[in-house]
Amino acid sequence: MKRAILIAAALLTSCNDAPDGYRFGKPEYIRESMTLNVVQHSSHAELRGAALAAGADAGNDRELMAFSVITARGSTCTIHIVDPAVSYQPQWIGHEVAHCIYGRWHP
Repeated sequence: MKRAILIAAALLTSCNDAPDGYRFGKPEYIRESMTLNVVQHSSHAELRGAALAAGADAGNDRELMAFSVITARGSTCTIHIVDPAVSYQPQWIGHEVAHCIYGRWHP
């Protein structure tokens, strides 16, 4: 019985996981209309340098794959990605667009 409860709990806690390894949390805001700017970088190293220059947290335990520059006020969002011709990662593009729409929704 105890094992069944643990298995059920594990299954329930993983229901909302996405391929990028994140789980959608509480939206900071909801923005339905915006100007979206996309900055393409020629390598992951260039992307990381841009993140550090922008003050983004590039030092967590995950490899930086993309980042966004968002504000709760205003209607512009900028996402930074590696050029898809170099590394096509649509899950990270979508992840960053989700930040543009919902703000900081994961820890």
